[in-house]
Amino acid sequence: MNYTMNRIMTLLMVFGVVLLSGFIGGKVHAAETLEVGESRSLGTNVEVPVTVRDAMYLSSGNVVITTPANQGVKLKRFRPTPAFEDKVFRTKWTVVNNKLDLNFVSISGKEERVADKKIIMGYLVYELSDKFEAGKSVDLSIVSANMKGRLNTDFLVAFMHGKIERKMPVGDVVGNNKPTAAAAIRILQHLNNPITDREAFLSADVNGDGVLTQEDAQWILDYVAGKRTTFLAIQSKELDNAVLKSEYSDQVSALNGRAPYTFKRVGSLPSGMSLDENTGKISGTPTRAGSYTFTIQVTDAVGDIEKQMFRIDVIDSNLLSVEKLLPINVKLNGTPELPAKVNVTYKDKTKGTESVTWQPVDTSKMGTFIAKGMIGDSGFTVSVEVNVVTANYLNSIKVAYVQFLNLHTIEVDVSADVYKVTVNSTYNMHFEGDKKFSLISSSFDANSTVVFRMYDKYGNLLETKQYILKPN
Repeated sequence: MNYTMNRIMTLLMVFGVVLLSGFIGGKVHAAETLEVGESRSLGTNVEVPVTVRDAMYLSSGNVVITTPANQGVKLKRFRPTPAFEDKVFRTKWTVVNNKLDLNFVSISGKEERVADKKIIMGYLVYELSDKFEAGKSVDLSIVSANMKGRLNTDFLVAFMHGKIERKMPVGDVVGNNKPTAAAAIRILQHLNNPITDREAFLSADVNGDGVLTQEDAQWILDYVAGKRTTFLAIQSKELDNAVLKSEYSDQVSALNGRAPYTFKRVGSLPSGMSLDENTGKISGTPTRAGSYTFTIQVTDAVGDIEKQMFRIDVIDSNLLSVEKLLPINVKLNGTPELPAKVNVTYKDKTKGTESVTWQPVDTSKMGTFIAKGMIGDSGFTVSVEVNVVTANYLNSIKVAYVQFLNLHTIEVDVSADVYKVTVNSTYNMHFEGDKKFSLISSSFDANSTVVFRMYDKYGNLLETKQYILKPN
């Protein structure tokens, strides 16, 4: 009897120490989350959901959410869901100076069980003016949130702030400002009537593989029908080959979900390599040759999950590494200018160039494709993204150089779709009007190589171009 009592007392003491250490270390888990959504719109209005997550019971609460003023985004009202419109909870709210003050209480006076531990309280209804320009975003901040659950006790609430972006919603395509069956039909028509606008194309490419197919249309139809609740995707691309006993690095990315993302490997990576669960980076030094197939699972901040299968071939080669090639743009039905030679590093750390034999690239439809090439007889392959587009975004580059000042004057002529041009992702070129951008700089050496990047008004990358600064 005494032995049993001593064991019980010991367990209670250990449990108390664990609880106390959690309080002291500030590691008490706030299981319940108040989420303000992230929404996109190109129209004159947008609705943003306000959701309580991970709460088993809910009885009452107060929420205050603010939006910056003078950004062209005006909070008009709060639209409660049926549960918060006198069906389960009674709701009162006021909007003053872009601030929502929301109060709710259960009609029964007791706690209500939350199905699936998730409930949408309602929607913030915003009016968008022309001042809220394309590509801009505004943050929606939770100022305070006090909520009660079972037995009318307070619970800790973690905040997940929101955002509105002036972009086309994922899965929209046709301008309805939400995914619809019409958008799916438009995607199916894409081969005969191409979607040429970059923003619309990215909105239609819901699975993130760079090409519009029947799968994108099916994802949208499933979303409209309620079979899918998210467009979370893993950006599909082939991973580079790895070289035996040489350092390797490649990246897997997630999109269309709620950041931050967590990555998890399902299956075996090549021995000596690992996946960074926070960034999606695959790196390491492979120790065994072979072909490795595995799945990567991504989970976003609200718990949505998506999976994608990948493959890495580990080869034994006299090459240590090959230069990373920049994406290449090519017009529809055109021939991409793929490099005949690439810079390489050999296992003895010397550098050189090697010839590449490229596989054919299908440019009969728009999208992003991966061109594969074989480097000599090394067994090493090289890949490059080929973006098939309907127009040239960069028409010409002019360079003048004053040697004694080491001063370059650079001018580019672009298409009307281009709203921003950068050099080496560091210098923003100045818009001169008439589709021309310029830059005067002493930061570049004579005949140095720079990279131009062109963006549209929504911030989408249109084209990347490598260029040697020679006067012309």
